[in-house]
Amino acid sequence: MTLNIVDLSSNNGPVNLATLKHAGCDGVIIKATESNYYVNPYFAGQVKQAARLGMLIGAYHYSDGGSVSANINHYWNTVKPYAKYIDLHILDYEGRNIVRGSVGHASAALAMLKKLTGKTPMIYMGLSDENSYNWSSVTAYPLWVAQYNDMNNHYGFHPRSLYGSLRHWKNMAMFQYSATSYIGGIGQVDVSVYYGSKLSFSNKGSVEMAEHWKAPVEFDDLGAFKVMQKEATFWNDANNDKKVGTTNAGKIYRITKEKNGFYKIANHDMWLDGRTGDFHANPVAYSDKIHAKIVVVKPTSGHKDLTTKVVGKTFKVGSTWKMFGYKTFKSASGTTWHWAQVGAGDNKYINLDKCRVLV
Repeated sequence: MTLNIVDLSSNNGPVNLATLKHAGCDGVIIKATESNYYVNPYFAGQVKQAARLGMLIGAYHYSDGGSVSANINHYWNTVKPYAKYIDLHILDYEGRNIVRGSVGHASAALAMLKKLTGKTPMIYMGLSDENSYNWSSVTAYPLWVAQYNDMNNHYGFHPRSLYGSLRHWKNMAMFQYSATSYIGGIGQVDVSVYYGSKLSFSNKGSVEMAEHWKAPVEFDDLGAFKVMQKEATFWNDANNDKKVGTTNAGKIYRITKEKNGFYKIANHDMWLDGRTGDFHANPVAYSDKIHAKIVVVKPTSGHKDLTTKVVGKTFKVGSTWKMFGYKTFKSASGTTWHWAQVGAGDNKYINLDKCRVLV
């Protein structure tokens, strides 16, 4: 199972967390402090708001690499009044601060955090920092790593694979894959995928990777849902009132609607409880400018422009392509076509209605 996480600092200003939750956010990680002096003015209010909404809550300290006791005591004095709400404590240690404090600072800071909070903390850093230093003394702590493919706007949650590889940790507990995302209209925000369940998050950061899976969905589907429980119930609406059937672990369904944490199955009046599985959002449903991987499911051919005239090659069923957004075209007869841009020249566009987006 995976979880969708947004992290916030004062740079984001006041944020309506209910909007994030409705858009599929499972938890928030809120900056509490920095160095030995700074306190995020939104921290306390956002923790209370997240607690009222029943969201998972993490808090982090941005360490300057200086005095360990000054940094961590400042953090603990700030978050202690809200400790009962905080599931996960995180040390943000990156860039020039590592040059100043070395790996030794992280080792001592994490040990002090664990002693003060009674919980195993997590460490956050960029992939380049993970690759550049010898972190062997802190690999017992779960890792939250950041790596971005671009700084373009992204819409919704769309976890992807890490571009590159870890050098010192066997795996990552959490992956921050975008710093420029819009969630429910709120942005730009940092988004991450947590590899584990809500229980493991609140148990302070499982380092076990969830099973990776992908599924093909229509371009305007909301996403795909994989059942993770041994048995899950189909409901007639977005609540647990009326049972209309059951399904088993491993089954994957196209999703067309989300409401109150429930997901509606495509072409059926049946809903699945989001707590019974893993949802992968389809970013293409939110924007026609999104880049995504698509698979051809019906024979189609290349087009030079937004017409039905075939001038390019045949794209075989089962072949996969990177889509650089899509365009909508309405013919003189009133037929609507959706064209995925996959290349240039005679093969610039293919019929998106004959493809599926991999999520």
